[in-house]
Amino acid sequence: MISGPYVKHFLKKLGAEGLSKMLTPWKDKSAIAMCIFGYADGTKNEQGLYKVELFVGQKHGRIVEPRGEQTYGWDACFQPDGHDQTYAEMEKSEKNGISHYFNALKKIKEFFQK
Repeated sequence: MISGPYVKHFLKKLGAEGLSKMLTPWKDKSAIAMCIFGYADGTKNEQGLYKVELFVGQKHGRIVEPRGEQTYGWDACFQPDGHDQTYAEMEKSEKNGISHYFNALKKIKEFFQK
């Protein structure tokens, strides 16, 4: 699993091509793109720890050989389930409407609307 701040180091050394080639020996190329936002309003629980709300956004997909413009991270080698294009091949508005970021932000919005 490559996550968070560490993926940039893999991409710097390997590029999107190398990231996809790492999975060559495996049949299962499934992946989950995740975004986690945390929010604390400053209140503490009964143990004196800050109460933190986590909002997890996920998008299931698979790692493919890079396609599309390689301008942002691993977008060129992540193809979301139910789509024929990688994040990099999609119009920004389409990607932004289905992404793991969008799913996390949707949960934040729901939290504050309650």
